[in-house]
Amino acid sequence: MELQSNVFDVWVFRRTPSRGVEYLLLHTSQEKADRWFNGGRFWQVPSDMTEPSERIVPAIARRLREFGLEPNAIWAAEHVYTIYNRRFECMQIIAVYAAEVTAEVVEINPAEHGEYRWCTYEEAHDLVTYRGLKDGLRSTKEYVTGPASPPRELQLL
Repeated sequence: MELQSNVFDVWVFRRTPSRGVEYLLLHTSQEKADRWFNGGRFWQVPSDMTEPSERIVPAIARRLREFGLEPNAIWAAEHVYTIYNRRFECMQIIAVYAAEVTAEVVEINPAEHGEYRWCTYEEAHDLVTYRGLKDGLRSTKEYVTGPASPPRELQLL
């Protein structure tokens, strides 16, 4: 079985005056769910794989541009998890990052995602079902979005 170690998740967030920190969640489209997940739809975050010799910051920026987003800053979220990905039929080691944006509107590809939502920490934690996502969100809050000044050594952009 193949092991992929070039996979990443990005907890995209923005700071708002009324609700504080909000995190971006994407709901899988029914088309994607039917094709890869036995019809099961779920909430997720932007994720992708780095291309050979591609560095992580340009890879994250590339992925976020697909949603019409431009990161103001990117951090390592100090979390990594493993899954079996049935879509790619392999084990994946997924590194978690956080990216701050200012945008409100997110462009989605209807074949991949049916909707998006900006959520508080509690809302996002309740909506995601997978342990890796929950743990990645907790780590993002602990290291990046929770402290008044996130550790400078974790900031990549």
